[in-house]
Amino acid sequence: MLSNRKRILVVDDEDSVRCLLREIFRKEGYQVDLAENGLEALNLVERSQYDLAIIDIRMPVMDGLELFHVFLEKHPEIIVIIITAFASVDTAVEAMKLGAYNYISKPFNIAEIKLNVKRALESKDLAEEVKELRQEIQKRYSINNIIGHSGKMQEIYKTVGRVANCNVTVLIQGESGTGKELIAKAIHYNSRRKEAPLVKVNCAALPEGLLESELFGHEKGAFTGALEKTKGKFEQ
Repeated sequence: MLSNRKRILVVDDEDSVRCLLREIFRKEGYQVDLAENGLEALNLVERSQYDLAIIDIRMPVMDGLELFHVFLEKHPEIIVIIITAFASVDTAVEAMKLGAYNYISKPFNIAEIKLNVKRALESKDLAEEVKELRQEIQKRYSINNIIGHSGKMQEIYKTVGRVANCNVTVLIQGESGTGKELIAKAIHYNSRRKEAPLVKVNCAALPEGLLESELFGHEKGAFTGALEKTKGKFEQ
């Protein structure tokens, strides 16, 4: 059983399919709600929070693709898996291009749909963890968390604020232990690049023979010991 019970919404106009999926996923430890068309699904979503929705493409009242578009606009946090008959595979592929996690063809394989749901929810958990971690890092390296109230430090804070959102090269100088790396992180995590990785290179520790490979990367077999393709620091 799952310790943190995820909530799944099954939307399908076939009663047998709805009941089967409810039985399958309740046994897996999920909370499962059912809707027989898109409008009923929207009413449920307005009252409850869902982690994932399994949506049939062809339904009366509001079809699955129309419902998916509403989810994209108003409930993008809900992961969507499309159920489709062979004739509407192209529509399901279109939905995937827009952001659906995957599509399952009818008649579906129970093991396949269970695996898809498991992986989709794991990816959702991972995305949320990454988001929380980034927020924590940005908070940690906020200017407000840097110790120092002297006039010189105030000038540094103002400089960090000016350069953080500019596309410029910044040189930070100072003796060992004065907080150069802390200021570099403050600039990065308060800039437009904060969602991208901060790649650190200790140039003094790079042997001359490895400098080019470290900075620009190399292809597999480019030299003795190059067992696989490696991205350089610039590409990272």
